[in-house]
This record gives sequence, C-alpha cells and structure tokens, in this order.
Amino acid sequence: MTTPQLSDLPAETVDVVARWNPDAVARLKSGGPAQRGVLVAGPRRAGKTTLVRRLRALDAPALAFVEDPLDAGVVLMVLDASAPLGREELSVLDVVARPACPVVFALTKTDLHRDWAGVRERNRTLLARHAARFADAEIHPVAAGGSGVEAVLAALRRAARDEARDSRPAAEAVLEQTRRMIAATARSVRETEPGAELRAERVRALTLRDGGRTERVAQLRGQVQLAKVELLHEVASQVRAAGTSARSEIDRAGRGTLADYPGRLAEIVRERSGAVDAAVTGRLDDLRSRAGVAVSDPEAAAPLAEPVVPEGPEPRHRGLEDRMTILIGASAGLGLGRLVVSPLSMVPALDIATIPLTLALGAVAAWWLTRSRAHVAERAHVRQWATEALVHVRSQWEQFVLARLLAAETRVSEAVIAESRVAAREVDERVARIDGELRRLAARRSGQLSSCERDLAAVDRGLQEVRRPAGEPNRRGERLNT
Repeated sequence: MTTPQLSDLPAETVDVVARWNPDAVARLKSGGPAQRGVLVAGPRRAGKTTLVRRLRALDAPALAFVEDPLDAGVVLMVLDASAPLGREELSVLDVVARPACPVVFALTKTDLHRDWAGVRERNRTLLARHAARFADAEIHPVAAGGSGVEAVLAALRRAARDEARDSRPAAEAVLEQTRRMIAATARSVRETEPGAELRAERVRALTLRDGGRTERVAQLRGQVQLAKVELLHEVASQVRAAGTSARSEIDRAGRGTLADYPGRLAEIVRERSGAVDAAVTGRLDDLRSRAGVAVSDPEAAAPLAEPVVPEGPEPRHRGLEDRMTILIGASAGLGLGRLVVSPLSMVPALDIATIPLTLALGAVAAWWLTRSRAHVAERAHVRQWATEALVHVRSQWEQFVLARLLAAETRVSEAVIAESRVAAREVDERVARIDGELRRLAARRSGQLSSCERDLAAVDRGLQEVRRPAGEPNRRGERLNT
C-alpha cells in the first residue's frame, strides 16, 4: 500500500501549501525527507544552552534544533543533578513529548554533585512511575568537561533514525506544518492591533487641535494685566518726578519766571512723555514676544501724542489777606520808620524832618511786605495749578497706556486665533488621513484573517483526504492509490 502524495490532494489545497510552505513542497518533489528537528526541554538553569553548544560542535550539520514541539522529531530532556525531578519537569515533559515522539534524557552538572548517581536512579523510578514508556529510559550523565556528550549525541541519532522509520506520511507532515504556520499567522494578526501608533498620534493631534489657543489667550490676559500694573506704576512715577521738578522750580522762581511757568511745565511734560512712550513700546514688544506671534502695531511707529497741558492759571484774586497785609505792612513800616528816625528827634533843627521821613519809610516797608506776600501767594497759586495740571496730564497718559494695551491685546488675540484656525485645519487634515489609513489597515486585517480562514479550511480538507483510509473515495469520487 502506498501513501497518498501531495498531488493527490485538491488543487486548492496544493495551491495553499505551495504559497505558505514552498520549501516543504520542494523537498517533497525532490524526494527528500520532511524537516524534523530536536527540541531541547528542561528546567531553568539546567545547562541546556551549554549542552546544545557542545552537541552542535560535535555534529553541527546532522542536528537541527527546533523550538516548536510540533516540529520536533526527538525531544532532549535535560535534567539537573542537584535534585530529583519534580512536578515542573514532568509537566514540561508531558507538554513537549508526543506519545510517539522518542525522548532522550541527559543529566547535567554531574561533576558538581557527588550524589548524582542516586539522583539518576531516583529520576528513573519517577519516570517509570509517571509513564510506562519511560520504564526503561536511559539517563546519560554529562559533566562540565564534556564527558558524556558523545553518548547523548549517539542516542539522539538513534532516536532520529527510529523516528524517521516510524514517521507519518510526508504529505501529512507538510500539511500539518503548513496548518501551524497559517494558524500562527492568524493568531498573530488577531493579537496585534494594527494602527496603535496612528491612533496615539490621532489622540495627540486632537488634544492639540487648537494649537494651545486657550492656554495662550489665558497667558496673554495675565501678561496684559501685569503690563497694565507696571505701566500705570511707571506713569505715576513720571508724574511724581514731574511734580517734584515743578515744585522745586516754583519755589525758586521769580515773578517773571512765574508768569512764563506754564510753558516750562509743558516742556517738562514733553520730556516725561518720551519716557512713558519708551516704557510702553518696550513693554508691548515684550508682550508680543511672549505671546509668540509676529504682530505689526501701526501705533507703535507713532510717538505718544503730546498731552494737553491746561492753560496758565487764572489771575489770583486779591482778597482780605492782601488788604490785611497792607495794614500790617503800614503799621510795621511806621514803627520801623519811627525807630530809624528817633536819633534825629534829638536835634531840634531836624525834628521837623522826622515826620515825612517816618511816613516814607513806613510806605516803603508796607510796599515791600505787600509785594513779598503777593509773590509767596503767587507761588502757591502756580504750585496748585501745576498740581492740577499734572493730574490732568496723568489721566491722559493713563488713557494712552490703556488704549495701547487694549489695541495690542486685540491684535495679539486675533493673531493667536488665526494661528489656531490654521493649526486646527492642519490637524483636521492629518486626522482625516489617519482615519483613512486606519480604515485601510482594518480592511487589510480583515482580509488577512479571511484569507487565513480560507487557507485553513483548504488545508483541513487536505488533511481529511490524507487521513482517509485507503480505498475510500474522496470528495471528488476518486480513490487513493493502494
């Protein structure tokens, strides 16, 4: 009786195997054996890696080590000589060793543990008690120096030859291998969520969709309030400086200077206006730079308009104090004149001259005192006018500062909103592209899963054909060759 060949299977199955496992198909056509290998199993830190390296050094071309138990023709079970095997080792053995798969046992680290022979006998007893097919199992001791590796290699070769004689048909092995490949791919596709990075990018883009407009506008408002406080403080400082200069000059001013002082105060205000304008311009430039936008301020090129200083003070009204000053001056002058001419009264010839002289001195003293009192009053009058004028100037400076701040805030806010709109449009376009790419990936994933399911169904039908007893007709009504 002959085994079924791959060509006896449905064309759909052959096409699937050729696409997924071309190397195995090529080996079948060339008459070569199916690829089977050695699976190395055992507890952790049992020396598996060192043993595999020595086996490969002895016979590298002949041995092929695999990691999938379904691809294993022989299982090499590595045990540790430090202690007898336990539940962990037996559970691993049950997983990796199929009922018909030969198992070779190796006991490592025998050079480190004196009681390794007792451990080996205990392992034999436990293996025989665990499964009947391990009743006569031989456990090969392996030392660190390399002794015993040749015996393990010879046992692996014998087990591989025995497994090759009792192996399944080549077509069935290829079909099972192909089925595992398809199932692994389908499992990987299901477990892998496509577009995770794209979704994360989409979330980040939507989070920053407005370009941080809310935060930037809130920061702008805070900066504007801070600039307002600083600039109003600067205005108050300039007003105080102008008031100090004005009071100092008025206290030293003569009558002619007092008459022309409104022009001098206007000059002081112009000088201070330049300082205010420079402070406002510098603070607004800093505000725009902190906002991170390029905004042209047409008002920044124009200097601060010269504040309107009120017209000079009205003529001082002469009241009761001035008349009382005249009386007091006359009285003081007469008394001073009488005191001055008193020596002349001692001369009879000059006694007559004392009266007009006393009156003249009294009139001069009254005139001087009245004039001095009027000068002092005029200084106080001009000083009061200067104070009121500076209050008026201060209100104009504050109005200028607030107007410039409001205009700058409006322009910067408009620039921030415009940039935010551009950023939102770009984000919307990027999100639309990401959504399209996610839909494409989802459709591709769905197509891959559907293709894997179709290929699995085709391979399963091929396995049914291979495993059907000889002489029984297949789905096409044909009988397998016998």
